[in-house]
Amino acid sequence: MRGLGNLKLYLFIICLFGFVVFLQGQDILWSEDFSSYSNGTFSGTGSGLSPVNWNSDLSGRVNVNNNRIRARNTDAEGIWSTDPIDITNYTGINFSLDVDTMADASQFEDGTDYFIGEYRVNGVAWVQFENASGDTSPSDPLNTSYSVSVPSTGTTLELRIRFYNTANNEEYFIDNILVQGNLVVPNDPPVLTATGNQTYCMGTSQPIVETISITDTDDTTTSSVFIQISSGYVNGEDLLTLTGSHPNITASWDAVQGELSLTGPALYTEFETAVAAVEFSSSSLNPTGIRQFSITVGEANYLPPTGHYYEFVSFTGITWTAARDAAALRTYYGLQGYLATLTSQEEADFSGSQTTGVGWIGASDAATEGDWQWVTGPEAGTSFWSGGVGGTELTFAFWNNNEPNDYPDGPTTPGEENYAHITDPSVTTQPGSWNDLPNAGGGGAYAPQGYVVEYGGTIGDPVLSITATTTLNMDTEDPTASNPVGVTVYCNSDIPAADISVVIDEADNCTVNPTVGFISDVSNGGSNPELITRTYRVSDAAGNTTDVTQIITVLDVTIDTPPGAQTVFVNDNGIFTAATTNADTYQWQVSIDGGTLFTDISDGLEYSGSNTNTLTVIGTTLIKNGYLYRVLASNSSGSCPEITSASALLTVGLRSVITNRRITYRVDKS
Repeated sequence: MRGLGNLKLYLFIICLFGFVVFLQGQDILWSEDFSSYSNGTFSGTGSGLSPVNWNSDLSGRVNVNNNRIRARNTDAEGIWSTDPIDITNYTGINFSLDVDTMADASQFEDGTDYFIGEYRVNGVAWVQFENASGDTSPSDPLNTSYSVSVPSTGTTLELRIRFYNTANNEEYFIDNILVQGNLVVPNDPPVLTATGNQTYCMGTSQPIVETISITDTDDTTTSSVFIQISSGYVNGEDLLTLTGSHPNITASWDAVQGELSLTGPALYTEFETAVAAVEFSSSSLNPTGIRQFSITVGEANYLPPTGHYYEFVSFTGITWTAARDAAALRTYYGLQGYLATLTSQEEADFSGSQTTGVGWIGASDAATEGDWQWVTGPEAGTSFWSGGVGGTELTFAFWNNNEPNDYPDGPTTPGEENYAHITDPSVTTQPGSWNDLPNAGGGGAYAPQGYVVEYGGTIGDPVLSITATTTLNMDTEDPTASNPVGVTVYCNSDIPAADISVVIDEADNCTVNPTVGFISDVSNGGSNPELITRTYRVSDAAGNTTDVTQIITVLDVTIDTPPGAQTVFVNDNGIFTAATTNADTYQWQVSIDGGTLFTDISDGLEYSGSNTNTLTVIGTTLIKNGYLYRVLASNSSGSCPEITSASALLTVGLRSVITNRRITYRVDKS
């Protein structure tokens, strides 16, 4: 993360995200020159925009003397201090004062006498700006004046001077105390909108937005825009890249966080162009799931399920209590900061992915041993875990293995480790999991590296539109294709071999030429017809598939009614008919030897219809008496063998002759 990195930068929180400072001359917040007080006065009221009181606790020895505060022969620690000075809505706070000692500074005893100047913001920790005796001999002198910049913002500032000396000729003086600051003028946050719900095609580089707009009522430029893969990120595979030329914008990819930083300063229009040119790619041969992108004006990372922002602040060695107080001083476009409260696995994973080492979070059991609570932010006071190792999860907890263990003595000496942090990746197999530590942290992999700040959910937080989300769905769209045209055959031997070329219109949203493969033939077990379902599979490069089917119909050629025997008279026609199914080709045959040998018949003077299902024997003669006739039937569309009917007998007879009294009559057939 973009932590501040050292104490001065850590304390220097100047409403970086929500305000613009107009330096048009500093306002006097509090001042005191002690000119209106008589000698011996030990309390008073300063002037300025926050005219609070000042006091001294050794009235006889720390008081006004000749229009300045004198500390003489205190014999105990004397303190001069101010009440809290209101610095709300001010930044760039600084104060100054004049300091003097008695003429002979060598009278001060080094190591015994001291002059300690301190200040604190929001009543937190006192910060020293001087600690000296005033003695010149051991090179421990006081300056004659001090000008101190307060590297933090807040609501109150307090000043105090602590004195100690032991003789009448040992005197410290302070005078002309002045506190100044710059009024912070509110700056309307920008409004960012983006659209994009697209499909990502494997092996490509694809824009993450379809449209992007950044508007601001009082600014035309900004310093940075950050794009986070906020859901589905795979470290080592996923990548965001700024394409094209953007002279005023620098891109930086953070693989740990899955975040692309676009840094200016630049016009909002330039950032719009840059965001539109950011492309996602994956080196995976088969990326899956959804990638969600959070585009934010500002540096914190956005998690869509919570609607909150998260920031890892790098600060080596910071204690948990100091991290808690520092987080509470941070704001983000007016959103109040607090040590992160991680109430779901997604939130824990997201925050854990941002830390580069031990990072404090807002959980503690310091109030009641074993009652782990969120003690910061909107969840303050919510218990989430009861007990130590193997305890009870009350809401959500993500402890590392064998934690929280109150190391080193466990339950026998409770209270040794009362504060939670995200475990360093080097000592866990569960990235983002938690461990308990003492307030100061531990050593090595357990030395504090910073803290995680969460913004959002606090009562009074403004409603912001500084973040927009888009998605890329890893290609799960199946290819398309039509079922191939069915095939009809008339015997199994004519069933065609599988042929992928029968799939003629395969297409895919990503793959230009999806592949086609044969899968199987499945018969319905039927007969005349038998239906065979032939399946082909169309596959794209992402492994998405569509099955298409071709129906193969096997129709049998059958002779349902074979030709029947015929009896005719000489010179009459004999007619043989066969009833068939699925046949369109016929060949009649005749056997003159009782069925031993059959020969094909052709149409002519003796026969007609030899290639139809009805054969006519024309003008039969006695010679054909006893001939056998049969038909061969087939279907011309394939190569199936012919089927042969049973043979039918032709009987040819003379008409009857009646003899009466030796007279013969031939009976006419009618």
